[in-house]
Amino acid sequence: MQDTYHDIHRQRGAVRLPRIIHRPDLQSRRQQSVFALLAGVGWMLWLYLFLPLSTIGSWIFGVHRFDDYVLDNHGHSWASLAIYAVTIALAGTALLIWAFYNYRRFRHTDRRQPASLVTSEKLALSFGINSAQVAELQRCRSVTLEHDAQGNIIGTTGASV
Repeated sequence: MQDTYHDIHRQRGAVRLPRIIHRPDLQSRRQQSVFALLAGVGWMLWLYLFLPLSTIGSWIFGVHRFDDYVLDNHGHSWASLAIYAVTIALAGTALLIWAFYNYRRFRHTDRRQPASLVTSEKLALSFGINSAQVAELQRCRSVTLEHDAQGNIIGTTGASV
């Protein structure tokens, strides 16, 4: 059985609630209903106050043209809908082709394999030093490497702190 917030804190000794409670499962139906009603009233008030501002903004940016070209001219709106439908169909077809291509290409390969282990010999070969130097550097907690102009290691200093 799942413990509630109160049960967990009673087990510890003291009941302490956080300052802001956002746990609908701890609220009664009445509290949830009041909260939903207040949220709805808040949204309606927000819409009532900002709808005139959005109307002014739409006038400035030419939303009235939507009326002229789409609502009043049905031929133009059907042409726009046809263009949208063809565009969506082409984009969907391209996505399906790409997915099928990737499926065919990678269906038998597992690219999520762990990296191979790096041995001291491989590490020495990649750094251009010998295995004894790698073993000595691995025992150190702090290592300073000196490089030449081409990036090759020319000197090592290790400190066992």
